[in-house]
Amino acid sequence: MKVTLIANISANGKVLLAENSSYQAPQEAIIEFMSIATKAGNYVMGRKTFEMLEGAFVNIKAAFQGIELVILSEGGSISKEFKVVAHPNEAIKHLSEKGFEEIIIGGGTATYNLFLEGKWVTDIYFNIHPVIIGNGGILATDHKLISNFKLVGHKQVTENILQLHLTKM
Repeated sequence: MKVTLIANISANGKVLLAENSSYQAPQEAIIEFMSIATKAGNYVMGRKTFEMLEGAFVNIKAAFQGIELVILSEGGSISKEFKVVAHPNEAIKHLSEKGFEEIIIGGGTATYNLFLEGKWVTDIYFNIHPVIIGNGGILATDHKLISNFKLVGHKQVTENILQLHLTKM
């Protein structure tokens, strides 16, 4: 199973948090994410990301039409419309049983870290933004984690955003 993590990253390596009012990822980065998620047909997110999206969209189901949304939350069922799982392997099992060959992990930081620390991530798309921030998220908080990737591609999303595509070695 291909498990692809997509994250917006600052120039100093911190995850750009959606709830940060000081800096928001530009629309082009969001469009790029949606393109990858739409192609795969699914999107796994954490509870906080889901709640943020619920507040941003009048109808989250319509906004993500054709995309199977899975919410990672240990706090029980926070949605009756979407699949809620407590652990990454449950998300992988659910989407695998539905016939998906690739899973898209879209945040937030806690969700990224659960998938990274479980060594499920096979591919990463980092959208690098030319901003230095002090309050971003941190990837790989487990100090024992070592997961080797190689650069397989890069492209310029906008004049100021570089996307790196990494795959597990």
